Amino acid sequence: MLEVSTAQSGKVNVVVTVNEGLPLDHWVGRATDTIINVGEESHPLVKEQAKAFKAQVFHVIKHYMQEAVNSSKTNMIAEFEQGGYQDIAEILRKI
Repeated sequence: MLEVSTAQSGKVNVVVTVNEGLPLDHWVGRATDTIINVGEESHPLVKEQAKAFKAQVFHVIKHYMQEAVNSSKTNMIAEFEQGGYQDIAEILRKI
């Protein structure tokens, strides 16, 4: 018996930067898009409410991601200071 199965591949996005990482808003947008998907076929009022909710979720995620970045930076500064690298710790503080 011959069985045939098919799979639909998803959409692939490639983002490239030069001499820098991706900005926080990129990651916040990815997280928000993963959590909330507003269907284009939805009723206009539902779509409007969902988009407003998605915008609020974006700001909440951004706040906590920024807190995580700040915490990570604080940890690195402390590790450099404990290792005797005050000059590197000071450079990180200024960034």
